[in-house]
Amino acid sequence: MRPGFLKPRWAKVFFDLWNDRTRTGLVVASIAVGVFAIGMIISAYVILEQDIDRSYAAINPPNIIVFTGTFDKDLVDVVSKLPGVREAEGRYVMPIRARRGTESWQNLKLVAIPDSGGRISHLAPIVGTQFPAKDQLVVSQWILHITGYHTGDTIQIELPDGSKHELPVVGLVADQTTARIDLSATNNVYVTSKTLQSFGMDNDFNQLYVTAQGAGNDSGLIATIADSVKKKVEDSGREVYSIDQHPSGEHPMTHTILAVIGLLAALAVLITILSSSLIVNTLNALLTQQVRQIGIMKLVGARSRQIFGMYLILIITYSLIALALAVPLAAIAGYGLAWGIASLVGAVLQGFRPIPAAMVIQVLVGILIPVGAGYFPVHNGARTSVMHAISDHGPESRAYRATPARSNASGFAWISRPILLSFRNTFRKWGRLLLTIFTLTVAGAVFIAVFNVRDSVRNMVDQLMQHFMGDVTVNFDRPYRVTEIQQNLLQVAGVKGVEGWSGTAAQIQDSSDNVVANLAISAPPQDTRLLHPKFLAGRWLLPGEKKALVMSDTIYNYYPSLKPGDKLIIKLPGERKETWEVVGIFRFVGMLGDPLAYANFDDFANQMHAHNEATSYRVITQAHDPASQRELAQRIDRYLNDRNFSVQSEQAGYVLQSSIAQGINILVIFLLVMAVLTAIVGSIGLTGTMSINVLERTREIGVMRTIGAVDGRIMQSVVVEGLVIGIITWILAIGVSFPISQLLLTIIGESISGSAIPLSFTPLGILIWLGMVIVLSVLASIMPARRAARLTINEVLAHE
Repeated sequence: MRPGFLKPRWAKVFFDLWNDRTRTGLVVASIAVGVFAIGMIISAYVILEQDIDRSYAAINPPNIIVFTGTFDKDLVDVVSKLPGVREAEGRYVMPIRARRGTESWQNLKLVAIPDSGGRISHLAPIVGTQFPAKDQLVVSQWILHITGYHTGDTIQIELPDGSKHELPVVGLVADQTTARIDLSATNNVYVTSKTLQSFGMDNDFNQLYVTAQGAGNDSGLIATIADSVKKKVEDSGREVYSIDQHPSGEHPMTHTILAVIGLLAALAVLITILSSSLIVNTLNALLTQQVRQIGIMKLVGARSRQIFGMYLILIITYSLIALALAVPLAAIAGYGLAWGIASLVGAVLQGFRPIPAAMVIQVLVGILIPVGAGYFPVHNGARTSVMHAISDHGPESRAYRATPARSNASGFAWISRPILLSFRNTFRKWGRLLLTIFTLTVAGAVFIAVFNVRDSVRNMVDQLMQHFMGDVTVNFDRPYRVTEIQQNLLQVAGVKGVEGWSGTAAQIQDSSDNVVANLAISAPPQDTRLLHPKFLAGRWLLPGEKKALVMSDTIYNYYPSLKPGDKLIIKLPGERKETWEVVGIFRFVGMLGDPLAYANFDDFANQMHAHNEATSYRVITQAHDPASQRELAQRIDRYLNDRNFSVQSEQAGYVLQSSIAQGINILVIFLLVMAVLTAIVGSIGLTGTMSINVLERTREIGVMRTIGAVDGRIMQSVVVEGLVIGIITWILAIGVSFPISQLLLTIIGESISGSAIPLSFTPLGILIWLGMVIVLSVLASIMPARRAARLTINEVLAHE
């Protein structure tokens, strides 16, 4: 195609674009991948930042939740008239067990809502209806808590009094107020107050929902109202166990979600940097090939600035084509990413829309980075003198240089000459090779790092799990003597050990009786085998030590300078406040909110007037796989019920682990998407390098043909060259993956868990990337290899 209506230099630009469509495709793809990644992440970030908090505010969430003893509607009416209160509603919440058919019991929470659904904390339907009728229920679902129940199922629920009822599931709903990272949380099932009455229960409440006047985002007003509500509840003769406060305009998972998006944004920037290196590589090769053309253009009167402008327009044209492809695709993918994340936490987006900020940044990135990457190659090429250009005999002409391989060729006689040529050609252009190696090495390092991050986070979760349960955890409705439960459970086949744990929800108060923070206290036996905390300061509890606590490091959120030996004022439920000493501080996870503390079992049981008794028991099993845990939990349940023990719940450890693993896998999938994009950039770079190398070796390939080289030999030499580059980058990627893994873990740890996550190295990512880099190297080499094999001797002789 030779458009005659264009000036010669612009016709050449068009010719360079159209005649070498492979090179055009590679450059456009290099730019488009980076632009797409940046646009997708920015679009998702902006959409989530704008929509997820609005979605949360739209359900009219409670600004204050008061956990207290049972109360009636009269207290609700009194609270609703307090200054600053907009609305108040009561809820009744109790732990239950549920199962479908003969499946294992699941621990759930039953929440009784007003018959009309209530005005506070609206439920969003996922499947079916959001409002159950009498003797029906709906089930909440979100990423960390999936029951497996579906609409149309009939499930049996067991209340704390032991009574059993069968109810149909008429809907699955999203409750955004429960969409938070809380390992001790369970799914909610919702019924109406009429259903509760059909169970023979009174229409009472034990949780009070309160909303503040205005938009509900004034933290000072919310705190003032909370104090007034607390005083009113206590004046009614009831004890306030704890109070949750939260503004209406901030979804509980906002910070976590935006932190994950921020992490993906960092990888998107890395992809853009890698794509710029490909542009430098390609333009350097283009100008090297066209140095004689530049000399001829100057010989007939072209000036350096005209040549510079011509190649600059070529780069901008590449960018415009890439933008035309990447901008709309990024808008669609960004909304899809935002929709997927929002649906995981029950949020509802406002609808698809392009994000102007993302489009502007894409245009700037898509034009400025390629122009910046190509400036020096183009500038140097445009300044080439006529004498240098004309005297240059082409990119293949080089003075003979003795190298170790040439000087000692006899030492490599056992290697075929095409393979030796492949090794020689790999290291012929060091600048191009280094850029290619850099791109593919970083891509591989990111890929390997994703697997390291996955294993590191899983190890953190495994360490975290020890703070919450054993292989099987059994909870009773009332305290039992530890020796009695141990003697019984040790009779069950598969039980290796039994530990009785005490604990309660307490409060940390100041000297003026104000609540500083809620505190979860656990009291394990002195010789527990289930705890191995990592201490930041201090020590573990001593035998017989009284009123002593080992605190999680989340206490620093409230007492930044706390150290072992300091005292805290602790208020246990139903007891007067007392001073306890902090003897140790261990590493924990900040995203779980309230601090966690450990106390001596004997001392704590006496404090709670339950000497040598406990309601929670953690079972250590002989086999730790999910199937064995599930089967043992069922055997324990049957055994204890046959002996008339009042079992409230039993849960196998794998249930919680699998839920958390699902959340981790979603994070890993997001990271893998970005890792795959970097791998695509790396493969594009390798494809471009191989294509340029083959083009520069055209005459060499012709010589090989004249002396009898068949197509297979020529293709083999090209593919081996690609594999050599791939293996080099694989080796380098292993080393580079360490700092990248540490960087990703630091970002995840600081933004999600509030502390650093130790690095765990896994060989799985290395092995998978080895397989991928071999496949990518072969695929990137096949097209150039086939082109080389198809060259005839006439084409070679005609090549300039």
